[in-house]
Amino acid sequence: MDIDRLLRAVAQHGASDLHLQVASPPTLRVHGGLTPAQAPEVTDDDLDQMIQQIAPDTVREAFARDRSADFSYLLEDVARFRVNVFYEKDHASAVFRLIPLTVPPLADLNLPPVIQEIGLAERGLVLMTGTTGSGKSTTLAAIIDALNESRRLRIITIEDPIEFVHTSKKSLVAQREIGRDSPGFLQALRRALRQDPDVILIGELRDLETIKTALVAADTGHMVYSTVHTANASQTVQRLISMFPPNERDLLITQLATNLEAVISQRLARVREGKGRVPVCEIMRNSPVVRKLLLDGRTGSLPQAIANREQGMQLFDQHLADLYNAKTISGTEALRLATNPEAVGLALRGISSADTGAGLVR
Repeated sequence: MDIDRLLRAVAQHGASDLHLQVASPPTLRVHGGLTPAQAPEVTDDDLDQMIQQIAPDTVREAFARDRSADFSYLLEDVARFRVNVFYEKDHASAVFRLIPLTVPPLADLNLPPVIQEIGLAERGLVLMTGTTGSGKSTTLAAIIDALNESRRLRIITIEDPIEFVHTSKKSLVAQREIGRDSPGFLQALRRALRQDPDVILIGELRDLETIKTALVAADTGHMVYSTVHTANASQTVQRLISMFPPNERDLLITQLATNLEAVISQRLARVREGKGRVPVCEIMRNSPVVRKLLLDGRTGSLPQAIANREQGMQLFDQHLADLYNAKTISGTEALRLATNPEAVGLALRGISSADTGAGLVR
């Protein structure tokens, strides 16, 4: 198996991922769907040789010890790839996620304009959420690149592994990779506070101590960006608060309510015509109403506050209706991604009654 040839095919076909699993042909994810390649089934020897060929020694050791490992692989002049190797039914497997060599401009991502405004904030905490493959890493990289091009800042990223590579432009950018440059997120974040940062990007908030340190960083005047694997904005806040120990909850909620700049949750929708996908965003800003709900412990009322669309806020379902109204996505796609399909179905019928074949009612 020629792994470099396969990865070039990933780039040539506009795929986002390559799956290698024993007894199945190499499989590409193109525009959200899986497509088997016209190639022989992957064997154990193929996977073993691939890991020996491209994985660093430290990764091979971690893989043998933990049965799973992450690393990045650069294919010159093609792309970078975030790689996860793991075992399934005692066979090695691998997934490659394509990372373009250049960061796409924020203006080219079809995101709501308010996200550019959020990217201009000088202090606070911005959380980017969504499932794996929802485009949140690309959005964050584009925000960092916009800052890098326009302002003189000290930017430190902490990633596992490094995905988009940022070359210093107006800003001075340092990128630290977990396992290579630091043993863990918490240690790297604590050290970052001593490295004169203006902006800190944390690849993921994985545990309570990292969350607490991120809040301290935001509270002391830094701009902090990070990701959380949650479905929407209100769930993100509820997840964080649920991790706060009872004896510290009031203090940490106050820090969160004071320093949270925004929560941006993202999904990808298939476009109505042609190939490709467009981001669908739920956006919560720290408006006075949102801040009071956080302080009062009324997180269940956050969706109603977001739905008012103050300061550019919006629910997923509102953005889906907007995209349908603009004829960017179909009614079927809007319902597939809706948080409340019944409500979205009613909204879509109110927007247009002409598209009777869009599958608005099921």
